[in-house]
Amino acid sequence: MDIKKAKVHVIGSYAVGMTMKTDSFPEPGETVAGHSFIQLHGGKGSNQAVCSARLGAEVLFTTCIGQDNLGRSAALMLENEGVKTEGIYKTASSNTGVGFVMVGSTGENEILIDLGANEYLSTTDIEKSFSLDFNPDVILVQLEANLDAVFHALRLAKERNIPAILNPAPFRSIPDEFVKLATYLTPNNTEAAGLLGFDGTPEVLCKALYDRYGTKVVMTGGKHGAYILDSNQEVVNIPGERVEVIDTTGAGDCFNATLAVKLGEGCDLLEAVKMANIAASMSVQVDGVIESLPYKSALELKLK
Repeated sequence: MDIKKAKVHVIGSYAVGMTMKTDSFPEPGETVAGHSFIQLHGGKGSNQAVCSARLGAEVLFTTCIGQDNLGRSAALMLENEGVKTEGIYKTASSNTGVGFVMVGSTGENEILIDLGANEYLSTTDIEKSFSLDFNPDVILVQLEANLDAVFHALRLAKERNIPAILNPAPFRSIPDEFVKLATYLTPNNTEAAGLLGFDGTPEVLCKALYDRYGTKVVMTGGKHGAYILDSNQEVVNIPGERVEVIDTTGAGDCFNATLAVKLGEGCDLLEAVKMANIAASMSVQVDGVIESLPYKSALELKLK
């Protein structure tokens, strides 16, 4: 049976990722030795757009970049990855976004980001993107761009009955009305606790998120997989794959992109999350971000 080709509209950030490995993260005021510096394309929105395209979806990406060499390089990369770039806007008011990533010896990471041009993505830009002849099956947004623009994208998706995934990362304080516009909410444990103002078990957090926002909840748990709660009111754990972790950078973006693509293809939520877990497990076994995002053929081979 032929699988429907998903159409995914990703709205979010592009940033250059500057990554360095270290045996130990520095304490405040401390300098530690690093190694293996690399400069790569990144940003949560860009990662999710590229991953969605690699997994076989038709992808429109909306972001804002600077009128600089980094921005020009970003547009070229996205075109080469097969991402539609009509929704990419440029500003002369800021540099293209940049992120600094430290990767520890166990694969965990710490990230510092200057959103730069991402903060200049406007509601007008969102209106223009939604007016393009694309008609997505699903919208995917994060919190790494101008929040007014992201909020407006969710509002338009709601008005047009387009399912929307809100990946509340990196965590930023947002109003409840913002979150309630989403169809799916995909936090990790830290982001869930930030939204709610308290911590707890995955089951407690999922139920509290559903009660507060009324969205379908997909909470990622790293090696523990993911937890789902929808209108059935039962928290279901989808176990993660047991793999050797090399680098977790970008794994959450891979998960969200795969979720969007599989929902867009017509999978139910349980099946889409299972596939997202597998794709994310593939990504953590590879160094880097763009390099770690799997292709459709690799995911299909993994499933055989």
